[in-house]
Amino acid sequence: MEGYFQLGFLRKKHGYKGEIILHIESDHPARYASLDVLFLEEAEAPIPYFISSIRSHITAEYIVRLEDVDDEASVDAVVGRTVYLPEDALAELSDDQYYYHEIIGYSASDPAVSEMMTVEEVMDRPGQPLLVLRLASKENPVLIPLVEAFVLRVDKVKKHIHIEAPEELYNL
Repeated sequence: MEGYFQLGFLRKKHGYKGEIILHIESDHPARYASLDVLFLEEAEAPIPYFISSIRSHITAEYIVRLEDVDDEASVDAVVGRTVYLPEDALAELSDDQYYYHEIIGYSASDPAVSEMMTVEEVMDRPGQPLLVLRLASKENPVLIPLVEAFVLRVDKVKKHIHIEAPEELYNL
């Protein structure tokens, strides 16, 4: 959804009184401890769901109660759904920092590869995130660990990533 970022998802019901576990995918989930609204995608449009109560559950999870989602059927209808927030709710980053969703579509270059690449996706994995790179000469995308040792520079102005990864990773 244009203008929104994925915050997390509604993981499961909590008890039988209309509460839901909200799992937040962020390095700093405490930033979202006082949310008053979240958005779910319906018919490719963001629909606001107002939060009537929110309390901490575990590190990256909160127990929420949504207005007008108060019976078992309406809770079941939202459980498992992805939660979004407007991009203006993101914390401001310094010039050398970036959000994963920002770099999708950036061009990428590596001295080990003669052709230009495009960042297709960032797969956020528990061990380490992976850059999913598209090369015109390859049918399948290339997966490169998104680590400091391999990512030399991210140029936000030119929308370009300078990478220096082992050549073998491009041939897997």
